[in-house]
Amino acid sequence: MGSGLVRVLETILLEHDLRLVLLAAVICAFGALTTMNVSGRALGPRRAALWLVLVSVCAGSTVWATHFIAMLAYMQGVATTYDPGLTALSFASGVVVMGAGFALAIRSHRVPWARLAGGGVVGVGVVVLHYVGMAALRMPGDLTYAPFLVAMSIVFSIGLGAPCLAVAFGSPRPQARLIAASLMVAMIVSLHFTAMGAVHVHHDVAAGVAAGSVTRPILATAVAIASVSVLLIGMAGALIDQRVSHRLAAEADRFRTLADGAFEGLIVHRGGVIVDANAAARRLLGVHDSAPEQSLATWFDIVVDPGQRAPAPASDGTVEVEIQRPDGSRFPAEVCRRRIQLTDGGEGELCAIRDLTARKESEARIAHLALHDPLTDLPNRRFFMELAQKTIAQAQRSRGRFAVLALDLDDFKQLNDTHGHAAGDDLIRITARRILATLRDADVCARFGGDEFAILATSACEPSQAMIFADRLREALQAPVQLQYGEVVPTVSIGIALYHEDGTTVEEMLRNADTAMYRAKADGKSMSRFFEPHMDAALVARRNIERRLRRAVTEDRLTVAYQPIVEAHGRAPIGLEALVRWNDQELGQVPPMDFIPVAEETALIVPIGAFVLRQACQDAMSWPEHLRVAVNLSAVQFRRGGLVETVRAALEESGLPGDRLDLEVTETLLMDNREDVLRVLNALKELGVRISMDDFGTGYSALSYLQCFPFDKIKIDRVFVTDLASNPQNASIVRAVAAMGRSLRMRVVAEGVETDHEAAMLLDLDCDEIQGYLIARPMPAGQVGPFLEAHAVGATFAG
Repeated sequence: MGSGLVRVLETILLEHDLRLVLLAAVICAFGALTTMNVSGRALGPRRAALWLVLVSVCAGSTVWATHFIAMLAYMQGVATTYDPGLTALSFASGVVVMGAGFALAIRSHRVPWARLAGGGVVGVGVVVLHYVGMAALRMPGDLTYAPFLVAMSIVFSIGLGAPCLAVAFGSPRPQARLIAASLMVAMIVSLHFTAMGAVHVHHDVAAGVAAGSVTRPILATAVAIASVSVLLIGMAGALIDQRVSHRLAAEADRFRTLADGAFEGLIVHRGGVIVDANAAARRLLGVHDSAPEQSLATWFDIVVDPGQRAPAPASDGTVEVEIQRPDGSRFPAEVCRRRIQLTDGGEGELCAIRDLTARKESEARIAHLALHDPLTDLPNRRFFMELAQKTIAQAQRSRGRFAVLALDLDDFKQLNDTHGHAAGDDLIRITARRILATLRDADVCARFGGDEFAILATSACEPSQAMIFADRLREALQAPVQLQYGEVVPTVSIGIALYHEDGTTVEEMLRNADTAMYRAKADGKSMSRFFEPHMDAALVARRNIERRLRRAVTEDRLTVAYQPIVEAHGRAPIGLEALVRWNDQELGQVPPMDFIPVAEETALIVPIGAFVLRQACQDAMSWPEHLRVAVNLSAVQFRRGGLVETVRAALEESGLPGDRLDLEVTETLLMDNREDVLRVLNALKELGVRISMDDFGTGYSALSYLQCFPFDKIKIDRVFVTDLASNPQNASIVRAVAAMGRSLRMRVVAEGVETDHEAAMLLDLDCDEIQGYLIARPMPAGQVGPFLEAHAVGATFAG
């Protein structure tokens, strides 16, 4: 081994022209770099065959030129020539064999053993080129070879050739080409000088030079041509590489700009190894722009193999996953995967990542809004029904019990009409918060609309528990509430239905709880009532009245009757009170006490009141001019607004003077929003109409009302007239009211007079006017004329 190495060194230093050796080394290094550069082009999908031919020629020319330049540097003192056929064969065989090695390595560059095998074949090609070239040598004498060094040269060539292509095609980094070129130079040089060290020349001076051989000058020319070829191929490859690189760089910049401008995150990977990622992907994944792609690898394992979150698609497709950022935060994402061809000719996968956070939040908001009330954020009717169905199913399995409570704020419509919807909304929100604060964890409260609430009380298994819960609710809701216009003390009526005594379905329990709640309102409000079977019949009757009344208003089936009002002294008619009457085809004659409350609760009193007002004004135009007509006004008409315009229109349409119209208001109207009521009453007074307080003495703070409001007349309620003879207290009240009326210059009317004795006592008590069955019952408009003719001024009426 040592002697072989010494022999190789002697050959290089003593038997070669070192200047030509240096030239051979330069040609070899330049050719190796050119070969590795051109081989990279052969990996691309475009014109791969042409690039493979060029790399084969380049590699063959490099080895061939290096070999024969070194041969020119060898045996300077010996006349040598070269066999033209073998010389050409050495070049051709080298090109073909090395081309086969490059083809194997290029076509299977992803397979490590194929790259090694291809490099080994290239090494074989260098061996073949060298020894065929040596066989072409012609000189006076013979050549023999040292077998050991020949074997060593072959080992060096194949051993260095195998890793050469393994490195060249194993990594896309530029450093890999430089390392591969260095290995190629080492392969060529080690083979040549080891093989030349194996040569022993036996000179024969008698031998001549073979005829027809290639002489040194011709060989030098051929070597120059080969060197120039390598140079030209290298220059062409460099120019093409530069142009292609510039173009690819420009395209890469353009695509990078487009990719970074995309809203979706884009990641390219090969087998889970990140190749590239746009700015959106880095932003989505919480990776800094300056961080390398490897920073995404931890996350990308989840996307490539998303078994931790969701099943991956078998091929190209879309999958929803939950992605965890490096900081531990997570977000829902849609990942679209597609196989693509990478720039190096290999296959990769493009993953488009879309952040679904906003969409999921929007879907959640939409789903929440579909099941919740927008004003209070309580469950709505639909959600309540779903929860109640589940509760019933569970109660059926476990034989459990629970309660459904229907809640309704008392006089909420009055507050809404008087102070506006903003005040009503504030009260609803406060009520909802108070209900939630009272509920237990297992209970659910829903708002059905307006001031209607329902509670699914699974914590109330017994009637006593349900009533205690209802009382606690009423107590919590009746605390004063400070609104923008002032303080209000709300009250609530509650109806209770129990499962399964009062129903086995959600609809039955809600209907029965609602019925009990209406009964609580009818019994005086601010109460709690259990459902009882007879309540259902009363509610059905009420709803039937409401339905038929709406139809009667629409079809103008209401009529107006008139009850006379006379002077207490002499009993001469001075006016008539207009009273609405309803004779229904199905229900018959419906008493006002039955349908007027329904009309007020449903606001039907507004069109009914307008109808009575118009009809009364028109009918009064046919009466003697000294007679006035009295019309009752409802508090709902004041709260709904437009009352002054309605009165003005009735007077203008009928032509009735304002001083012949007497408008009666109840004391309860004056209890709320005194400023607004006073403003409306003053506006009515400007029309010339007269204002009377009806049912005086049945409310509160009556004296302050008389002082503040512009009344022309006081009507004493019938409760003080009844049993006037047997109840001294009633007589005292009537006398006090009459005295107060005189001092305030207001006329005093007593209604509900049925006997002569009552009329005589009222006259003695200084009442100005009387009204009641003693004078006449309410009569249709057609009977008013005959009544007035029969009861002229000064006539005495019989009882």
